[in-house]
Amino acid sequence: MTASPFLLIRPVHTDDATGLVQLAALLDTINLPRDPEAIASIIAESMASFGRLACPLPASTESRHPKGTYTLVAMQGEQLLGTASLLSHHGTPDDPHYYLRVVEQTFHSKQLDTKRHRHLLRLEHDEEPWTELGGLVVHPEARRQGLGKLLVAARLLLVAMHRERFCQRLLAELLPPRREDGSNAFWDALGGLLTGLNYYRADLLCRTDKEFIESLFPRHEIVLELLPPEARAVVGQVGLATVPVCKLLQRAGFRYLATVDPFDGGPHYGASLAEVQPIQDSRCLVCLDLPPTAVGHKVLLGSLQSYCFYAAPVQVCGHGVRLEEATARLLDLQPGDRVWAMGLDW
Repeated sequence: MTASPFLLIRPVHTDDATGLVQLAALLDTINLPRDPEAIASIIAESMASFGRLACPLPASTESRHPKGTYTLVAMQGEQLLGTASLLSHHGTPDDPHYYLRVVEQTFHSKQLDTKRHRHLLRLEHDEEPWTELGGLVVHPEARRQGLGKLLVAARLLLVAMHRERFCQRLLAELLPPRREDGSNAFWDALGGLLTGLNYYRADLLCRTDKEFIESLFPRHEIVLELLPPEARAVVGQVGLATVPVCKLLQRAGFRYLATVDPFDGGPHYGASLAEVQPIQDSRCLVCLDLPPTAVGHKVLLGSLQSYCFYAAPVQVCGHGVRLEEATARLLDLQPGDRVWAMGLDW
């Protein structure tokens, strides 16, 4: 697939439903359900969340941070090539963030004159919210062209544009290796036996109510070495298709938190806003009325009017920025408008 210079990332809208369903059917991933009703709900929630960005935050501290779920799509003309989501608040007193903490310990036996290393999994939950970088899905024919990085960068830039709407720390739950049929060895060895649910059904339930985790998962430590080898092998590991995203996050400032998903054993990566350099380096600039006189560095631009994102070379002049006419037209920017810019050298 030939890359187009007009690869635009924008908020999802109702006309994207068919493209998302087709993408979900093509990839068969839990990050993008194949259910048209679920996709319609994702679209409606995202449109409502973006709509609230234009409204002032409530004055009361209790409701100052309303939860928002933002879904972006990458478009090349009329073709939908990818999607990614951002959840403003993940983990609250009403809806905790559950995880398994991985603890390594050494046990000694004087009688046997030996020591053994064990990895213990402890079920814990967090009620202090994170902003979560949700599922990122790219069309197979559009991979290895930098689209994944742009979808990661667009979500980070959205956080930079509205820091007051998001949390002070970011979380990414990465997918571990999975079998060819899409099932997960860790779930089959642990969660499936405890709940009687298959992996896909449990993940869908978790999106609306996590009560069964608290009720059915053991409250004591689980010795990882007692699980089957195939299940142990995925804990804390990143699936092959997710490795590029993991490397991007690490370059941005994310680190492994020594916690994993209770369902599939996939690792959690996180960082504070202060640790995410692309966010710290993002700037709000004013569009100037002159075109560039020199070729500048390529940056990701984010429009405060449309919340569309586009990567293009620009010329930064102090607090202003000179754009090519085609770039300004694509983002519907006029001289005097504010636009955010994030460097892509990470």
